[in-house]
Amino acid sequence: MSYHEFLKSKNWIDKDLDSRYINVNHPYAIVLSEDEGRITFRGYIGVDNGQNGEEIFSFTTLQDLQVWFENNIGE
Repeated sequence: MSYHEFLKSKNWIDKDLDSRYINVNHPYAIVLSEDEGRITFRGYIGVDNGQNGEEIFSFTTLQDLQVWFENNIGE
């Protein structure tokens, strides 16, 4: 499973196709690059989709992301 598949399975969307995933029910944005990612608080919820948010967690493996989800979102 890839980062993208995992996030889609949890109902997180990348509506702008820029590897920045959001879920309107959570105040986070998940930003992916080729080999890592970061989770930020969305700076202006609904406006910038996390582009200017404060980083709260970085990850380099899918397992790290899954653990963060379980601990912080409960999924």
